[in-house]
Amino acid sequence: MTPVQRRYMREFWPPMAAYMLIMLLAWPLVGRVQDAWLRVALALLPVLPVLFVTRAIVRFVLGSDELEQRLHLIGLAIAGTVVGTLCLAGGFLVAAKVIRLDGTVLIWVWPAMVVLHALGRSWAGHRYGGGWACGSDGLARHWQLWIVSASLGFIALAGWSQFGDWQRGVLCGISGVLAGWALVLTIRWHRKPERRA
Repeated sequence: MTPVQRRYMREFWPPMAAYMLIMLLAWPLVGRVQDAWLRVALALLPVLPVLFVTRAIVRFVLGSDELEQRLHLIGLAIAGTVVGTLCLAGGFLVAAKVIRLDGTVLIWVWPAMVVLHALGRSWAGHRYGGGWACGSDGLARHWQLWIVSASLGFIALAGWSQFGDWQRGVLCGISGVLAGWALVLTIRWHRKPERRA
């Protein structure tokens, strides 16, 4: 692992853990708070660790070599295009009163961007000769997916009584898809030893 990757891990995981704790412990209280200013503070509290995560990502990309920066640019272009198009389509459907969405759907824009960026970056890395199973931060891709899948599953279970059916379904669905992807990569990882190099 390079010094830039080590710095990224040090800067990324503590705020990500803080974000998960805030979502588990503070976020369920937002609806119960009567004071408007306190409700605003609690509602925006998860954004604070996300800003530190964003800072870690930007520093990681800026500290990377040109190829790695290009891969991240491709991943970001794919994520922005897909999420932007889905938001546009959703906006038209809501405006035409075909579907009803409330503002909570906006919470999923950033996670969708992150997931699609990772997928786009992996795809671009594969096009440039990298492996699907190899993460850029030194941790095998299947382990990254297992960790994220387990984290989302834990959040779904811990907040089961606070979440509505839609939120539970989204969390469990994403967790299941990531676990399936992790399983495929784990099997490929163990069948092809050259991917571990």
